[in-house]
Amino acid sequence: MKSSCGGIAFGLAAVLAWAIYNVGVALGHQQGFTSADLTLLRYAGGAAVMVPLLTLSRANPFARTTPWRVTVLFVLAGPPFAWVINTGFRLAPLSHAVVISPGTTMLVASALTRLAGGVPIPMYRSLGMMLLMLGLLIIASDQNSPKQSGLGTWAGDLCFVASGTLWGVFTWLMSHWKLDAVRTTGLITIVSATVYVPLYALLFDPPQIAASMWLEQFAYQGLLGGALAVVFFAVSVKRLGGGAAAVFPALVPPVAVLCAIPMTGQLPNLIQFAGLCTATAGLLLSLDLLGGAFRHRFRGPDRVKDRP
Repeated sequence: MKSSCGGIAFGLAAVLAWAIYNVGVALGHQQGFTSADLTLLRYAGGAAVMVPLLTLSRANPFARTTPWRVTVLFVLAGPPFAWVINTGFRLAPLSHAVVISPGTTMLVASALTRLAGGVPIPMYRSLGMMLLMLGLLIIASDQNSPKQSGLGTWAGDLCFVASGTLWGVFTWLMSHWKLDAVRTTGLITIVSATVYVPLYALLFDPPQIAASMWLEQFAYQGLLGGALAVVFFAVSVKRLGGGAAAVFPALVPPVAVLCAIPMTGQLPNLIQFAGLCTATAGLLLSLDLLGGAFRHRFRGPDRVKDRP
């Protein structure tokens, strides 16, 4: 029971970190940063956070792994993933990003859990996922946000599908391989920074942007997106399993809508608020929070069975 509660708490912390990160990416493009710049900040900044953390904890990120696994993790959660999703932000609006990518993550991770892992999806989680998707579709139906038209938006949407697929496979492998949260995050950030920083220095010129904006994006990209969000989510996967933890990315859209209020000054309209309420209800149902609380209250803790 404590493990489940802790897993849910870490999952919700990851949702908040990702939501702020998503809004931060949109702000970064408005400030003049490119996809290459934001990818640099995500992994170089993440490494700046993770290396001291690993040193203090005396954890070797390369322990109990193989070159094959390192390569797979690099592709799924390293610069290729960041480049794809950051490019999507440039081509399509924030409302598309926070709906398509997390929704794809949830579907891919849940499908792999069922098909490759042979773990059946409980009825309550299936219904909750349907409700979550309904909430995401409600948010996606809002077309009031300015966006590019034509091929640009479609290309951005495809980028979000690709990034969601990559992260969905990563979510499943975290559970399947039983990876340690801190070690795995350190592994991804260190390898990514080692590969990407020299390439960036060779191929790109840093934009002439104020130092305060670089520091702001360091917090969004490196601290939240490149380090804390991944650690929080990995801990959630370890405690809840890939199938249950896969619902958390689907809560990013409504939380991002709320985070955009203080960060951009945009208030959610009625459509966004309806999607927020629907997606939240779907999360509660998917995690069986209400049903578990009901059984614990009226049947007693000794009769509450763990559910997948």
